[in-house]
Amino acid sequence: MSRHTHVVESNGYSRGPLIDSVRPYPDAIRFALNRLNGASFWAYSLWRAPAGTDFLEDIPLSDEYVQSAGTAQAMTVEVRMLDAKGTAHQYVVGKPGDQPVGAPTEVIHWDDGRHSATVYPNEVFTADEAADVFSAYLQTDRVPESYTLRELDLTR
Repeated sequence: MSRHTHVVESNGYSRGPLIDSVRPYPDAIRFALNRLNGASFWAYSLWRAPAGTDFLEDIPLSDEYVQSAGTAQAMTVEVRMLDAKGTAHQYVVGKPGDQPVGAPTEVIHWDDGRHSATVYPNEVFTADEAADVFSAYLQTDRVPESYTLRELDLTR
């Protein structure tokens, strides 16, 4: 049985346990997010592994996670949570403060420009800002209440 409780994933395919043997967990998260360049490294996700996961046998996915995409200078952060009925809801995370009005205007690109998301200005994060959200999620499996959540329509 592994002592690791969280899984990280890069670019949607490279997955492994979050480890603290090189640097503490918050520093490891910050380091990884600061490597996002929108081309060779453009996405990062974090979720809790089920208790007793043997990472040598399997690296499980989860219905709940926090993820980012973009570059270290401009990325979007999303969180996916299950409600009491087990239905998944995905949200764009926004920094604390005033709620924007009108349509989102800021475009975040990743995967060499093959993908993008249009978000509000308060939903554009630097790597260091996003690292604070990821580190809080690591501790609580939630985004701090001071941040805003805008639900995405996943029916498309």
